[in-house]
Formats: sequence, structure tokens, C-alpha cells
Amino acid sequence: MVQSLWNSSQASERKSTLEQLVYRSNLIGTDRSVCNWGGGNTSAKTTIQDFRGREVEVMYVKGSGSDLATMKAHNFTGLRMEDIRPLFEREEMSDEDMVAYLANCMIDAKHPRASIETLLHAFLPFKHVDHTHPDAIISLCCAHNGKKIAKEIFGERFVWVPYIRPGFKLSKMIAQGVLDHPQAELVLMEKHGLVTWGDTSEAAYAKTIEIIQEAESYIKACQEEKKAFGGVKYKALTLEERRSMVSQIMPSVRGAVSDEKKMILTFDDAEDVLEFVNGQDSAALSQIGAACPDHLVHTKMKPLYVDWTPDMEDVEGLKVKLAEGIATYKEQYQAYFERNRHEGDVRFEAAPRVILIPGIGMINTGKSWSNAQVSGALYHRAIAVMRGATALGEFVSLSENESY
Repeated sequence: MVQSLWNSSQASERKSTLEQLVYRSNLIGTDRSVCNWGGGNTSAKTTIQDFRGREVEVMYVKGSGSDLATMKAHNFTGLRMEDIRPLFEREEMSDEDMVAYLANCMIDAKHPRASIETLLHAFLPFKHVDHTHPDAIISLCCAHNGKKIAKEIFGERFVWVPYIRPGFKLSKMIAQGVLDHPQAELVLMEKHGLVTWGDTSEAAYAKTIEIIQEAESYIKACQEEKKAFGGVKYKALTLEERRSMVSQIMPSVRGAVSDEKKMILTFDDAEDVLEFVNGQDSAALSQIGAACPDHLVHTKMKPLYVDWTPDMEDVEGLKVKLAEGIATYKEQYQAYFERNRHEGDVRFEAAPRVILIPGIGMINTGKSWSNAQVSGALYHRAIAVMRGATALGEFVSLSENESY
């Protein structure tokens, strides 16, 4: 279960609104079951003196390219609210126009570029806003019956927003939903995540944790009634056998995925990974799609699930299966790109980022060791989401075009 990490004595040392925001953000990012690596965003609205000595209302919001767990004050972007509020009256705005407009609202040109989800925070009439991707909440938002289950958990306290791409339209939909539903305490974003708020940094954080705990408790009760991933299909090889197999297959895997760009590989056989790769339903589940839009950059839309029956004596057979699987994956990825491409789009390497092998575990690929590690960390989150969503109903994901 997610637990509150708030420490009043530590929090009291942070005197300014921005320092409190940094503290809250770091706590949220520390628990990856609350927020993905690099994902989510937080904000706080306050009043400061500008360079002319005038009192101006400013919103500090997580800038692009940072991670909540480790970000500092300089990773936030300060924006003048008097410049942003009029945007709510607009009917539509392209991403390009929005980014250009927000650049002119910044109080300091040295601040990072504002996030695509900045207006989600600005349009909500609350001082402190958190947008996170908790495993339990995404399990709910990625279940085919998620909205119905949400009513059982939260009653009339939530606003449900159907999936659309992050940007101006989504931000306005969320704000309008909250305005139309003044008793709301949270927003559930279909196939995406959670939005919560509070009058203080502590209150906002407490609400985020409280809502996640409610969802976790409900899902835990459902999980006790179902076998995870349809029950066990394969038996894991022993630790010694797994490591021996991996040492024999990794060189050929690295060669197969490095045809377009040299890749680094990591291996993971944690308990949750083994439970998933050995599941009765896991082959089909793994191909439905990403558990969260934020995963796509590092995991792609789907992993490669290798159709192989664990057998310590079948190293060569596994090598063949891997070679064939990687080749087919690349062909299918190229076709996916061609079906959805727009003029000017550039395809990155077609090789899989996540390779799942029954009885053995997960291989992750990346252009660096850290990228491969992030790919693996995010797939742990995907496994948790699929486990939760299938306890509630059927796991659903973004469409192919939405993923692209």
C-alpha cells in the first residue's frame, strides 16, 4: 500500500511556496507506484514581486525534461497567471501556438520550457495541483469498466475525462468538468492518470495519497478473488539456470537489436516479472498496448513476448525464437510507422525495448544503460497496472493511432 511520506519538521524548513512545492514533488516521485520516472507534474500558485516591484500572481509548474523525485527549484517554470487565464475563453489552440504563448508568460527566460500539461494546472482554480500516474489509479482507468468501478469507490467525488491527447483541449475539459462538479475531489483521466488538489502543499499531497489508498484497497479485495494473469502457465527456471541461459543468449540478442543503433541490454528476473512472463494470459495481455501514455517513449507500444516453453536444454531453440521474434517485431514496427506517419516524421530504431521470455524474465534494450534501466522500471509499472486492471475487468489501452 502507498504510504504518506510527509514529515512536518522537514516540511517546515521549506519556507517559500516554491520550496514547499519542491518538497512535495520529491515525495511524490520517490514512490514509483505513485508516479512514473520522468512523468507527472505538480504546481503551486503564489504571489511574488516582479522585476518592477509589482505584486503578481505566478504559477510554478514542473518544467519539461525533469523527474519529480530529483527535481529542484530551478526545474520549475514560473508563469504569470494574468497572461494565462484569458486562454480559457478560447475554443481551441494548437500545441505549437500554446507552447509559443506560454514562452511569453514566463517570469524568467532561464526557466525550462513549460510542460504540454501546464494549462491543466493553470485552468484549475486551486493553489496546489498534482497530476500523477499511480498504478492503482491507472489500473482503474485502463479497465473496460473503469468508470463504473470508480463510482463504487469514489461515489460522486470524481470527474471522469475520456482519453484525448494532452494539450489545450484536455486541459479545458478537465477544468470545465471540475467547474460543473463543485463537490469533486479528483479527476480520473481515462487510460492516463489522476489529478488532485489542495489549499496547501501538505493538503494536496495528503489528498493524492488518500485517493490512491482508496483505489488500492478496492483492487486488493478484487485481486484476492482472481488468479493473477489467468494463473500459472509456465514454471520459472531456477536462478542458476536463468542466469546461465541469459549469459548464453544476450550476445545474439544484442547483435539482433543493434542493427540500426548500438544498444545496451539489461536483464530483470524480479518476482513480479516472473509472475507475468509465466502467466496463462500474459502473451495476449502484453500485446494490448501501453499501460500509460508516459511509458511509450521508453517501452514502445508493445513488448516482444517470445513464444517459448522453458527448457534448460533448449538454448539453441530459444536463440532461434529470439532471432525470429526480433526480426518480425522490426517488420511490424516499420509497418506501424508507415500506417500512422505524418509528413516529416522520423522513425527511431525499430527494435523492441522490452523482451519477455517465459521461465526466464525480461530483457530491456536502450541506447544507454540508463535508458535500458528506465525501460525496465516502466515495464514493472505496466505489469502492476495489468495485474490491477484484470482484477477489475478487462485491460484496455490506447488505440494504435493514439499510441503513435
